[in-house]
Amino acid sequence: MDEEKPVFVRARVPQKTRARLKAACALQGRDMNDVIKELIDKWLQENDKPRGE
Repeated sequence: MDEEKPVFVRARVPQKTRARLKAACALQGRDMNDVIKELIDKWLQENDKPRGE
């Protein structure tokens, strides 16, 4: 199965938060995009449920 076409998602975070994320990703040899996508996917798994369930 082909992956969906990537799109940009923009968000504003404090400069220090971005710097911390960038440093933590670098220490782990990770790409910031991959980490952010994982965080979004995890949040959706926990929160993307119809109301009332």
